[in-house]
Amino acid sequence: MPEDTPGEEQRTMLSFTEAADRLVEDGIAQSMTAEGLRRLARDPKSGWPIGPDDYRVVGKTRMFPYELLAPYMQARKPGRGPAKQPRKKRRYPHQQQGDPMDARKDLYAFVMQGKEHSPGNSEKASEKINAYRAAVIREAADAVAQLIDDGEHDPDCLVDELRQLARKTPEAE
Repeated sequence: MPEDTPGEEQRTMLSFTEAADRLVEDGIAQSMTAEGLRRLARDPKSGWPIGPDDYRVVGKTRMFPYELLAPYMQARKPGRGPAKQPRKKRRYPHQQQGDPMDARKDLYAFVMQGKEHSPGNSEKASEKINAYRAAVIREAADAVAQLIDDGEHDPDCLVDELRQLARKTPEAE
């Protein structure tokens, strides 16, 4: 984008999150998320109106002019876009088989496999599960705190970091 000239109106630069919220507030989109906008920006078939020179980086956040986005979004048809494959209709509603098992019961069963199910063993297994859960939460909180200390304030980035931690293979203790 060229330098501002006198008398030229400043563009409203927004992040993906702010732009998604503003599209809904302005009634241009019934619902929109930052990830939905990012998908449009990545898709070469979408006709995304914002070129590489239109972006500005503030801290770690990419900002772009809302004035270029609004007309593009108004011209788009509402909805999620075409389905990749036609959806199959279910003949019968899905029914879960057996009792649902939560992660804690599953982990407890794994820890207690081959051991005597006495109250003492059960209590030790629960303590280990609670200690592991607390360690995982501490690690996630430390990672988010570090990102915030580094100047990151985009909630999507923080959520992505937590998801990466969730996919990480735990180290043996």
